Amino acid sequence: MTTVAPDAGLGDVEAVMSYSFTNPDLLLDSLTRRSYWHENRDSCERHNERLEFLGDAVLGLVIAEKLYEEFPQFEEGDLQKSRAKLVNRTSLANLARELGIGKFIRMGRGDELSGCRDRDSILADTLEALIAAVFLDGGFIAAKSFILKAFSDLIEILNNGSEEHDYKSLFQERIQSSMGMTPTYQVVAQWGEEHCKTFAVAVQVGEDTVGQGTGRNKRQAAQNAARNALEALFK
Repeated sequence: MTTVAPDAGLGDVEAVMSYSFTNPDLLLDSLTRRSYWHENRDSCERHNERLEFLGDAVLGLVIAEKLYEEFPQFEEGDLQKSRAKLVNRTSLANLARELGIGKFIRMGRGDELSGCRDRDSILADTLEALIAAVFLDGGFIAAKSFILKAFSDLIEILNNGSEEHDYKSLFQERIQSSMGMTPTYQVVAQWGEEHCKTFAVAVQVGEDTVGQGTGRNKRQAAQNAARNALEALFK
């Protein structure tokens, strides 16, 4: 059995996930890349690739069920398109970034030196592995709760019949294509009563702030920051 290191920071991961594991080894396994396992076979018996496979299936089922129940007017093609908007590498990677999962991933030295900690594919795969870990630890209801909470804002956009773009994903694609970099977002201010706050978020490319936006929550503010950055940089 994988030994949980006392300094692994698993409590911090549980806090951002709002889920407490009965079996913390599942959480540790979900955060372990094959490259780390390869370099530490004496102390690490498992990596997260099997969990990624299971998490992908659980995620697909939860989102499919939610769309089926939420949008009775949708035909099969509409449901497939909506699921593709919600479940893709970019959206999963961005959700992982919002949760701050990247800093907890256990990876080998080569991956670390290559800048893999913020790579979309690795973040997306790790989030799928985390979903599987919750599923195995707490069952389908626990996994469903975690998924729906993480995807709530994206589902709300569909539910409101909005054609709002995912500006964060679009901006990230443009920046990665043109500059080979990944934008980062930071809350720079917040004000208002606890139940009715407004957030201000800045988006940076490297050390440069390229856009700011406000919103009723951090995700909306980040979307507006990305939209403003798109308009400023790619007119």
